[in-house]
Amino acid sequence: MLTAFDVLNAGFLVAVAAAGLFVLWWPTRSRASPSRLDRLASDLRRYLGDWRVLAFAAAVVYVGVTTYDLEAGLYGCSHAAGPSDALAYFESGRAFLTGGNPFVVSNCGGSVSIPYGLSVVLVNAIGSLGGLPGVVLLWGAIAILILPLTAWVAGSDRRYVVLVVATSLLFLPLVVSQIDGASNVLVPVAVLLTLGLARRGGVLAGAVGGALASGRFPSLFPTVGASGRFSRPFLSGAVAVVAFSAVTGVTYLAYGRGFLDVVFTGEIGRRSFSLNLYGVLLQQGWLPGGDGVAGVQAALTIALVVVVFFRARTALGAAAITLTGVLLLSQFLSFNILAWILPVALLGTRPRWWLWGIGVLGTLDYTLGYSWAAVDLGIWWPYEVMDVALTVLLIGLFVDAWRADRAAAPAAAQRPAAPSMTS
Repeated sequence: MLTAFDVLNAGFLVAVAAAGLFVLWWPTRSRASPSRLDRLASDLRRYLGDWRVLAFAAAVVYVGVTTYDLEAGLYGCSHAAGPSDALAYFESGRAFLTGGNPFVVSNCGGSVSIPYGLSVVLVNAIGSLGGLPGVVLLWGAIAILILPLTAWVAGSDRRYVVLVVATSLLFLPLVVSQIDGASNVLVPVAVLLTLGLARRGGVLAGAVGGALASGRFPSLFPTVGASGRFSRPFLSGAVAVVAFSAVTGVTYLAYGRGFLDVVFTGEIGRRSFSLNLYGVLLQQGWLPGGDGVAGVQAALTIALVVVVFFRARTALGAAAITLTGVLLLSQFLSFNILAWILPVALLGTRPRWWLWGIGVLGTLDYTLGYSWAAVDLGIWWPYEVMDVALTVLLIGLFVDAWRADRAAAPAAAQRPAAPSMTS
């Protein structure tokens, strides 16, 4: 039975999807006789394209929803169907500060694994100083960082690109719906920060990108792939790997093999559900057991990184191609993880359309296909059909990301001075 909250949430999603569609459609109109709609779109681009305005609006929405969730106890155990992600993050941060194990915590009467590395644990620890609200609000602040970082990395049309990202279903609903969505935006935030820093030095960018990848290890792949277009590419890529290995090694020395099992082994082989073709393979029992599948995935991912390192023409193209490839290969693709590909909005018109389609279909697949039809009603075929369709869209994005990158000027000839984040 639908509740008032369900209706409100559905209306919000439809409004965001419609806004994103309008933002993409408007530039395709003929400008021969500007209409009121054209003037409205121009005003939206002029004023709402300012990342500061959009970041403030997103922050207001996030704080409002978070305040309601905290007051209603929705982040507590009494309202959770299972473990509470927000409480688990808080307890992980407190465990780190008090000398406990931040990767396995007690939560809502059970034990919960925290499958994120040291940089995520540090965020949880800092946020936990402000209690549960501190953790939730700090993750929201990090998620909203994607807007100024997009403006920083984008070219002369940064206002429009920021508006595309802000009106994507892969941004605002993820930021305001749950803390797990906000924490997943750490991947595109890390990638965009690395790309921006690369304009000031490839070695610096590699070091920062490698260290941040300790939080969500798949972000190491786009960092290394993009380093092929940094200054001093081989050294930059090596520094990224060394920085990641150093942080991971220190964490291993502090917490032992259990850390590796939770953060790496458990996530690589995770088979709970997936919004790509693996969802069908898992449901039908067609995916072989053992480590063979993970081994093939690892080999293909490494091969992709090597290819983009040598063949991609731009750092942005390399990062976008690698991120999309990781989503195609992952056997655990949740709706939250789709946020990783937000940087493809910087690639051009066709990738932005793919991004919009993936956001819409991914939202439908998770909310209706998986959570409602499959889990609640036991009807699995809509979920499986949408898994196949979403895989097709990801393949389309993957192909067009390569085309957009190949059409770009060689990286050495197109490195302008880094734009100001306030411009």
